[in-house]
Amino acid sequence: MLSFLSRRITFIFFVSILIIFSINLGMDMARNSDVEEPSYDLVEYSQSAWTNTRAYLENSLDGDLGTITHETLGTIKIWDLLKDSYGKSMGLLLISLLIASVIGLSLGAFAALIKNDFIVHALLLLTILGVSVPSFFGGLLLQQAELEYFKETGEQFVKMAGFGWDYEHMLMPILVLIARPLAYLTRASFLSLNRILDENYIRTAHSKGLRERSVIFVHALRNIAVPTLTAIGVSLRFSLSSLPVVEFFFAWPGIGLRLLEAINARQSTVVVTLALSLGLTFLLINLLLDISFRIIDPRLREDEA
Repeated sequence: MLSFLSRRITFIFFVSILIIFSINLGMDMARNSDVEEPSYDLVEYSQSAWTNTRAYLENSLDGDLGTITHETLGTIKIWDLLKDSYGKSMGLLLISLLIASVIGLSLGAFAALIKNDFIVHALLLLTILGVSVPSFFGGLLLQQAELEYFKETGEQFVKMAGFGWDYEHMLMPILVLIARPLAYLTRASFLSLNRILDENYIRTAHSKGLRERSVIFVHALRNIAVPTLTAIGVSLRFSLSSLPVVEFFFAWPGIGLRLLEAINARQSTVVVTLALSLGLTFLLINLLLDISFRIIDPRLREDEA
């Protein structure tokens, strides 16, 4: 396990360096596109990006990334901007993923247990549609639905923009964020449990006269832990990739919206900080999932040894 952890931590470190360098390079090239006579010397830009990367790492170790002037927040430290936007994004993300996990895993298990072809096929069709619909399109549909409701009633059902830890502000962003994870988790849990129920040890448990509930909860569900955690990890990727779009559509002041604002304002340090926080979140969650896999499934520890 220690060898595995050291390799993964080393990998995370070098990926973080690559993220910082790539974003600095991209921001330099973006600023270059705004000038009258742009330069196309990639070597020069790479050297500049590496210099900025080293400076960013040194400033990070000193704990001071500087300050920026924001349109609505005024003069604010970049660390404070990160803490504020990260908390708002992760709160929205975790709530969405929790809802998607509970509903998706329940629907998938229900479909696998009832074995009704019509319900199964309908559910799988809906999961395909859910995974395929882009986040921006889902956001547009919800905005249009709210607009039609307002035209009919003269009242707002929910808030279409702004921040607040209440259902009026959170409902629309959550509905868009849970669409793809919900569909994927439903499909993954159905396929995993359906496969497990056809295994020989499940038939053996039935032949011993065990009750259906014992077979399901003791023998079947415990064996879909690894594919379930994998599906949750993939769902997190869906949610992270959708976050900037969702926050932009509904003016949720999290990392996604602040990242788009910083790119538009050409604030390289802010872009690097926010993008790096998202990258590290993704990498660390993957690390936790890999550790969980090795705890749950002894075969993975044996293969590593």
